[in-house]
Amino acid sequence: MTARSAGILFVLAALPARAETADELIRKYLQQRGTDVQMAKHSELVRRYAIDLTGVIPSAADVAALEGKSPREMFAYFKAKGALPHTRGEQPYVWVNLLLDADHFLFSNSTQFTQVRYIREFRDQLRRLYADGYSYRDFARWALESQNFLSRFPSAADRANASFFLFLGRDSLPNEVPSGNMWNGWVLRNASIPAGQAETNADYHVYVYQPSVCGTTLCTARLWSKTGSTPAEIIELMLASPMFAEAAVDRYWQRLVGRPFPSNDFPDVRRELVRGFIQSGWNVNWLIEEIATSAAYTQEMMFR
Repeated sequence: MTARSAGILFVLAALPARAETADELIRKYLQQRGTDVQMAKHSELVRRYAIDLTGVIPSAADVAALEGKSPREMFAYFKAKGALPHTRGEQPYVWVNLLLDADHFLFSNSTQFTQVRYIREFRDQLRRLYADGYSYRDFARWALESQNFLSRFPSAADRANASFFLFLGRDSLPNEVPSGNMWNGWVLRNASIPAGQAETNADYHVYVYQPSVCGTTLCTARLWSKTGSTPAEIIELMLASPMFAEAAVDRYWQRLVGRPFPSNDFPDVRRELVRGFIQSGWNVNWLIEEIATSAAYTQEMMFR
């Protein structure tokens, strides 16, 4: 069994067996507290889906076409929309998600790449999440092994904090900072290129992994009682952590519902979303649809 498959089994084993959908759990939670689910009016819900999934208000034709349709049918309608003028040839659903992801992955304080080619490469990998159903777990693995990550974060503390923030939903704790040492074995393939050419010479940023470097530079660290001695090993430990899936669920929940996930109120909902997300093959499109068709999103007032 590989480290990757073992990590997936570890996460699944830590979760309870699936019993009810997230929507069913939310409705049960509200009913137990004497609150009925007050669905948004048809026109309001259509407008909500249109703006969140395409970036523009719906047309009169959209509203008419969706008369009497369920939330899942509305979601599917706007998700399947073809290119619009403001999306420059891109499918609106993909365009909106790329725009929102840019704040988190590309232009936040944690990830500021200097070369346009690296921004485009990262964007193209992100696009696969929404256009092709690319595994979010594989995307995270690619991102943490990419030249982008290495060239942006020169120190172990930087790498630990950035990796935790981007994919585990929090900053690293002091005893977790040494995990950033895992990347120390990566070295510039051509160290003779002056640093002053970093902006103009793409080859400056090409890294190769050389374990021999670890003879003088620390390349091992313990993370959560486990030891890693290569970047791949520490990345797999991070991706096998329950925090990885939970952080993704929390981020998409806040994006769509508008508030942080209320885990203290109904933790079963988060657990169900995490389980389903993993079972879907880490497909963010599944996660977005589950949240956007649940009572938390479609209600008139309580969550929106």
